[in-house]
Amino acid sequence: SMTNLSRTNLSGANLSGADLSGAALSGTNLSGANLSGADLPGAYLFRANLSGANLSRVDLTGVIGGPSIKLEFQFNKHIASYFGNAEIRIGCQTNTIENWLLNYKRLGKEYNYSDEEIAQYGNFIEIVNKIHNKGN
Repeated sequence: SMTNLSRTNLSGANLSGADLSGAALSGTNLSGANLSGADLPGAYLFRANLSGANLSRVDLTGVIGGPSIKLEFQFNKHIASYFGNAEIRIGCQTNTIENWLLNYKRLGKEYNYSDEEIAQYGNFIEIVNKIHNKGN
């Protein structure tokens, strides 16, 4: 059965290894949550707040964002946003997903991001790439 966690505040929650298959997470506050190794197949993430969430080793098979998907992420620095098209905006920089994948490490260094910050934003870019390629 589908877990409905819509508009729940799970800020800072440890969801490491959790099975959230098919979970309705629209509008859920997952900021700072530990989602490492969590299973999210078929989860609905419309307007979920993933800022600062640990998304390493997350299974995103069949994650549903809908045509008006909105993912936002923040880890100490600028807000990163994805609106369902082929672009990601981080701070005032908007680039294609492909461009971010190729250049995020260099750009992160230019903007004085720490290695950990660069790694976390890199995770977000890779997750968006997976979601985007699945939907298109």
